[in-house]
Amino acid sequence: MSEALAAMVREKLDAGLLPHDQPRKLWAGDGTGKTCTACERPILSSQREYEVQYDDDRPEIRFHAACHGLWESERRRRNYLLPSD
Repeated sequence: MSEALAAMVREKLDAGLLPHDQPRKLWAGDGTGKTCTACERPILSSQREYEVQYDDDRPEIRFHAACHGLWESERRRRNYLLPSD
């Protein structure tokens, strides 16, 4: 994984563009061509797509598998993995 992508995830967490809190649900499946929230590139049908869902009206949050892993790792590093209320 590139340092540039990891830095992008950190910056988006700092700016509030990626959520800090634990999602209520996580879905995984084949890519749908929609844009990854982390890297802003399409998630192709040949790639795994992760969608996180919350119980509020947040916009869709989708990730490539690698981007999701970076997001989870950074949240873990920052102790953000506690369940949301």
